[in-house]
Amino acid sequence: MSELRTNRIVPLGGLPSGSSGGITQIKNTTKTDPWVHPGTYINYEQVTGLNVSITPTSTDNKILVTASVNFATSYWQGYGALYKKIASGSYSIVDGAVGGAYSSAPRYSFTGLQYEGAVQARNQYHGTLTYLDSPNTTSEVTYSIALRGYSNSYAVYCNRNPDDRTSNDYHGRGASFITVMEVSG
Repeated sequence: MSELRTNRIVPLGGLPSGSSGGITQIKNTTKTDPWVHPGTYINYEQVTGLNVSITPTSTDNKILVTASVNFATSYWQGYGALYKKIASGSYSIVDGAVGGAYSSAPRYSFTGLQYEGAVQARNQYHGTLTYLDSPNTTSEVTYSIALRGYSNSYAVYCNRNPDDRTSNDYHGRGASFITVMEVSG
């Protein structure tokens, strides 16, 4: 059996200006266990186990990040954001993947709104994002999903709702994932 290996295929006439070639590698993490925000709810916290690392093969290449996150909050509104760190650095929010700064309002990639009512603890949200990042490095890049709440009084959850019971059909659990794809420049 023959095998052909390459790290880049470019059409004979080259690539049009501003376009990319193809996918050179894909990494994925799926999280199925529940998580509860451990600290001050108005601060973003990385969801344990909802991160993925990739080492770009060229500084010209981009990383296409997609995520699907099941989350909930005990009251009002919850927020999710894309974070990244390069090599052994620290995590920082990915500016292009969240809204612009506006006074003290939260910046986020996705949000879920809890309504007030007797069944409020049963809701789960489905946050999604797709973002094309330009890390400009050949060092390992780790992308992470972080969650925060509306205020310090209300917790945030991943893959479960606040009223986490096994006795009712509407208290189920979800799964979340994050996928990164290196796109050749």
